[in-house]
Amino acid sequence: MEQNKAIYRKYRPSNFGDIAGHQNVVEILKNELKNNKISHSFLFAGQRGTGKTSIARIIAKSVNCVNLSEGLACESCESCVASNEQRNPDIIEMDAASNNGVDEIREIKNNINSLPFIGKYKIYIIDEVHMLTKAAFNALLKTLEEPPVHAIFILATTEYAKIPATILSRCQIFNFKKIDRISLMNRLNFICEKEGYKIDKAVLEEIAIISEGSLRDASNVIEQLMTVTSENITIEDLKSVFYVATKTEKIKILNNILNNEPATIINYFEKANNQGMDFDVFTLSLIEIVKEIIEFKFTKDSTVLNILEEADLVNFSHIEVKSLFEVADNLSDAYAKTKGTSINFNYLLISLLKTLKNPKEYKIELKDQNSETVEIKEQINVIPESITETAKKEVYKETVKTQVKEEFIVEQTVEQINVIPEVVNNIDQEKTYNEQDKPNFGEIKINEDNFEIKTLTNLKIQLNKNLVDNEHKKTYKVEISEVINLLVGANKTKREEIENKFNSFFAIDESDNLINPILAKKYINFFNFKVIAASQNEVLLRSEDFENVNNLLVTLQNDGLREEIQKEFNKILFLPIDEALWNEIKVSFKKLKEDNQLPTYQQINYDSYFDAKKQSIVLSHFDDKTIEAASRLFNIDELEIED
Repeated sequence: MEQNKAIYRKYRPSNFGDIAGHQNVVEILKNELKNNKISHSFLFAGQRGTGKTSIARIIAKSVNCVNLSEGLACESCESCVASNEQRNPDIIEMDAASNNGVDEIREIKNNINSLPFIGKYKIYIIDEVHMLTKAAFNALLKTLEEPPVHAIFILATTEYAKIPATILSRCQIFNFKKIDRISLMNRLNFICEKEGYKIDKAVLEEIAIISEGSLRDASNVIEQLMTVTSENITIEDLKSVFYVATKTEKIKILNNILNNEPATIINYFEKANNQGMDFDVFTLSLIEIVKEIIEFKFTKDSTVLNILEEADLVNFSHIEVKSLFEVADNLSDAYAKTKGTSINFNYLLISLLKTLKNPKEYKIELKDQNSETVEIKEQINVIPESITETAKKEVYKETVKTQVKEEFIVEQTVEQINVIPEVVNNIDQEKTYNEQDKPNFGEIKINEDNFEIKTLTNLKIQLNKNLVDNEHKKTYKVEISEVINLLVGANKTKREEIENKFNSFFAIDESDNLINPILAKKYINFFNFKVIAASQNEVLLRSEDFENVNNLLVTLQNDGLREEIQKEFNKILFLPIDEALWNEIKVSFKKLKEDNQLPTYQQINYDSYFDAKKQSIVLSHFDDKTIEAASRLFNIDELEIED
């Protein structure tokens, strides 16, 4: 029975005319062959699936062709036929990933002096050459420097930075970039025609994005699609195998973002996440579309449109370029920070939601120190500020704030307490301090009728807003020693009790309705956490994202909100941490246990714990003020104090 070849092997280029992309590389090599000025050593560097090994084999075949014409092999001479059938004894291929030792290189050195069997040259193709050991590279060095006249070396690597400089200086280097979109699409279309399939242009465009410029990856995608369809490959076939968003879906999502439709965005993302969408690919696709919209707005030239049609741009005609730049910035930021991680879905969704500018009306009740309540009803235009690079996980730079009951922040100076303040959601007002000032942890209530959370979707919308609102709020830190103390006193029964409570808070029925909407709303900021351990009066909570941790810490440091939370828990101290800190703690705990140095469990006093944490926040605030004053005094833009 004939062996079934994979598509990428069946259609591997056998001559320069079949190469997709890399026209500059092809022209240089053809000219070298035509002028008989071939180098004795080459280094091909680039990502997977871009044609390095294929071009190496084409060179190896061409240099021994007896009827070479204009740098192209004849395909009919003895050497060409043997090369095409992969039985040419003068072409030696070695995979350095599995043959990376000095012995393999010495074997090459011992055999290199023997003359070719058929052609003029012996060609050594060493793939993944960066995998060679240091000793193997040293053994190869002398041979590369002064090889016999009948020997040619072609080295290929996906890790250019790992190749020693002494090797690089002895090779003619070619950088293989990602195959351009048009060349890749044309090659895929050619393969489909040869196999008897028709393929939609939209499918080719999506595969070009999925494969990230790798023809081998793209060929594998095509091969899988051919197994689920008979003749015509459509975008629906692609979605059935690889969950990707269609162009229509991407345009619709961008419209939802620019038209402030958070519920639609969240519903789409939740559905896409459940179906296993690759959000790295999705983000890149959105950036490509936004780029084309911006280019067209500037130039009015339809030739800049590769993905979009002019008809697709109608819905964006009223959108300002500034808004498109903001969307592009947030998408790029999300992609750069989360590529290849498990949190890309959450961070991308938050990044897009913070782009929204949606006016809302809030009815807010404020309690001053005399318990006099005033109601302020005001139309508020929420304009979230963009996240800056200085917002690092361990750095909390924000003025001390009075906490609004539930999610919102209002800042007041001491002089403003007995007057009706102007409440602005999400817009910070700097608080002036003197030595008599102290943080106000008083209670500020929101009329809860205006914030209904009945479904899980409602809850996620509000939670994502909380994450954005609290992202830069100054708060305290959970110490490793506190968590280790909890783990020493861990109690499985207590953990299960707490876990069951939280499960009941966020339980839903078949229609996605919350069974306990009041409790779900009260404990909304606990939603993305998992109960890891519990001791006598401490509970360890873990979230994948640091943003969730910071959001919950901001909630817990507020006296009023903490008092509400404790109505279901009798002075339970919650210690929220993220995945990174949890991994660090596990290592520390294991080492302490192995060294028999685990501490004795000490129950933490609930009230004194938060008193100490509040004091640390205030001291940190005054440190910031001191640095700011020193900066102004010495006319220094940025002043940092290192411990």
